[in-house]
Amino acid sequence: MHRIKSLALMGAALTLVAGCSGTGTGSDATANDTAATAAASTGRVRGTVQAVTANALTVQTYDGKTVTVPIDAKTGYAWVVPSSLSSLKDGDFIGTATTGPKTALRAVEVVIFPESMRGTGEGHYAWDVPGVVAANGGDSAGSSAMTNGTVDAQSAMTNGTVEPQSAMTNGTVTGGAAPGAASSTNRVLSVSYKGGNVKVAVPAGVPIVRFDPTQKTVLAKGQKVFAVTPPGASAAKSVAIGKDGLTPPM
Repeated sequence: MHRIKSLALMGAALTLVAGCSGTGTGSDATANDTAATAAASTGRVRGTVQAVTANALTVQTYDGKTVTVPIDAKTGYAWVVPSSLSSLKDGDFIGTATTGPKTALRAVEVVIFPESMRGTGEGHYAWDVPGVVAANGGDSAGSSAMTNGTVDAQSAMTNGTVEPQSAMTNGTVTGGAAPGAASSTNRVLSVSYKGGNVKVAVPAGVPIVRFDPTQKTVLAKGQKVFAVTPPGASAAKSVAIGKDGLTPPM
């Protein structure tokens, strides 16, 4: 029973990174436009908890606004905890927010998914400003995207200039780092998804995280969170909580 409850919590929490779209199915313009519309209509709140009540969170967003996030018995919760690319194994499913055009994506964060969430939100579609960018004063009006797929190769990274757009790439990792490659946080991941493939450069220092399911009782003032409320919903579907002061980077 405990395992079933944990998996249910994890499933709800990881919908955060899937963009709540369920429509990302490839690289076609139509698919991307559909997912972009879904992303735009989904309520995502990133910021610091100011108060917790039975039915809501009060959150100060990174641009200084105060937002009320309704919660209910169906809201899922997850800790966001530090991880590393050295823990990334062949066949792992990942998510990564990126900057730059689709032909030259560079990660600003990477999320390692549990096996139970393999295939969630697979595809390449629109995303808003990632938390790691917003928390550092990035442009709140900037655009980005999400890609969920399978990483099928890893290699040394070639340095370059980060472009202003951003994206999210989720996928499964296969293939080890090339012999003599740069450090485990300085590589290129080839990510495949239904209908397409992209290469994502992961610079050294990019936040690498994973999710651990938890419950509402851990919520407290001062925590950094990422809450998602689907279109038309009366309460948040999920709340990701940074462990020990960590900023949810997605």
